[in-house]
Amino acid sequence: MKDKLWQLAEPISADILGQFPELDPVLLQLLWNRGLKDQAAIDEFLNPDWLADVHDPFLFKDMKRAVERIYEAIGGNQTIGVFGDYDADGVTAAVIITSTLKKLGAKVEVYLPHREREGYGLNEEAIRYLKDRGVSLLITCDCGVANPSQVSLANSLGLTVIVTDHHQAQAELPAAFAILHPGLAGESYPFKFLSGGGVAFKLVQGLLRYEGCHLSQTEREIQEKWLLDLVAISTVADMVKLTGENRTLVKYGLTVLRKTRRLGLKKLIEVAGLNFDDLDTYDIGFQIAPRINAAGRMDHANAAYALLMSENSTEAEELARSINLTNSQRQAITDVMFKEACEQIGKINIKTFFIQAYKPEWSLGLVGLVAGKLVQQYNRPALVMCQVGDKIAGSGRAGVGGFDLANALTACSEYLVSFGGHKEAAGFSLSINQLENFLSKFAKLAKAHLSGQDLTAKLAVDAVFTLDKIDWHIAEQVELLEPFGQGNPGARFASYGVLIANTQPVGSAGQHLRLELSFESSHQRFIWFNSAESSKQFSIGDKVDVVYEVGVNEWNNTRQLELKVVDIKKSDS
Repeated sequence: MKDKLWQLAEPISADILGQFPELDPVLLQLLWNRGLKDQAAIDEFLNPDWLADVHDPFLFKDMKRAVERIYEAIGGNQTIGVFGDYDADGVTAAVIITSTLKKLGAKVEVYLPHREREGYGLNEEAIRYLKDRGVSLLITCDCGVANPSQVSLANSLGLTVIVTDHHQAQAELPAAFAILHPGLAGESYPFKFLSGGGVAFKLVQGLLRYEGCHLSQTEREIQEKWLLDLVAISTVADMVKLTGENRTLVKYGLTVLRKTRRLGLKKLIEVAGLNFDDLDTYDIGFQIAPRINAAGRMDHANAAYALLMSENSTEAEELARSINLTNSQRQAITDVMFKEACEQIGKINIKTFFIQAYKPEWSLGLVGLVAGKLVQQYNRPALVMCQVGDKIAGSGRAGVGGFDLANALTACSEYLVSFGGHKEAAGFSLSINQLENFLSKFAKLAKAHLSGQDLTAKLAVDAVFTLDKIDWHIAEQVELLEPFGQGNPGARFASYGVLIANTQPVGSAGQHLRLELSFESSHQRFIWFNSAESSKQFSIGDKVDVVYEVGVNEWNNTRQLELKVVDIKKSDS
């Protein structure tokens, strides 16, 4: 376990407590730490309201134009092409739009690209394929804003293109018939941080709320409501901010997910061993989304799309079991790649401003996962690359010091064949002979941005408590902050000078550790996940400082406090 610098939040003052007498002091501290410091912001956060917080889809400046063109296609019996992406956000976005179009009576042709053979975004071969299939209107999901030349090709072939996307735009926008992208300069939609699936959902809302929709009001509301399970998965999986409209979408989406009617999703949740009643953002981020992603990472996202669209129980179960197996294989290969990457990198020092690893044989579908693990390990921006044909392809993660990965790749564009993504995560490809130039330029950019910063990994801590203060009351206050995610991290507390009273390895391979920690007369049970190696430095009788999350574990109709170790150190006291 890498040493982290614990950053303790400043306790709120008596004056602040006096301004909000109706709020519990623990809850107010947690809200204050998250930048919620006035009554309106606090009320909106604690009480997500569908009518107040979910914006009118027609606030998108191109929404009416897009909706009318789609209804024109439906009315004229034109084939509509839906071009998605191979990750959980792109797959769910494609399902959201396609299932609604079919409900409205449209003829739909769906296309998801192969991650390794085609890469991210629109491509010429796919456009020509869809044209040959009779498509006249093409709707992109979670992509398209960075594909001006491909949209121009589609236009030249007689296709009308509607782009739905949320990725960082480049200097030249595509000449699409309509662009739905909340983050574009000049876009009038008030909330800027929707996921790809979130943007797709707004288009669907526009279609369902349009005066020309032939469905009854009840049918419209049912169709909209039962898509929210996919919106929640999309939003959590793509790690967009869980604030504002996203918080409301996910809050209601979790309710729908726990009762999902989607056969494939039900089967996937079952094979993952999850409890429907307890599903939360952690389950989406670490159990559901990785399985959906595994299809596109290891083979083709069509399997995940088929699973989410399936209306046959036998087919859904077979697909769910196959994807579950694929995910297990993905985990094993990722672990090997991560170990090899760490061996390549070796030791780093304060003059190391980014890390990179390259092996031609690595899987393109997994380099992003390895990059993410490297950021966690080294607290530096990371690039991980492999060879695909005669090109090098890779994925990067930023994760430290405000470094903007998308801007860095833009600055390196003279050496790249293609690139795209977000501030925190992006993909790219380049010719083999440009690798040295690219890495040299990227290193200069990383140094310019990060030089002088303390690159020690930071761990934000909300409050310090003695063990006897951790009780159901604390758990209830923490629960009010859910759903957790980007922009609203799980609440973390610290306790100092506690004694390791007992330990017990748990898990199928003893990979987790159950601890009993004590302080004076108080005892609490903790769980430390994936700690087989890290825990070897600790013994019964050691005095430690611990950072942890407070939650509730429900099993066999019993509820217990569950304290999850986030970090642990030998105590100096």
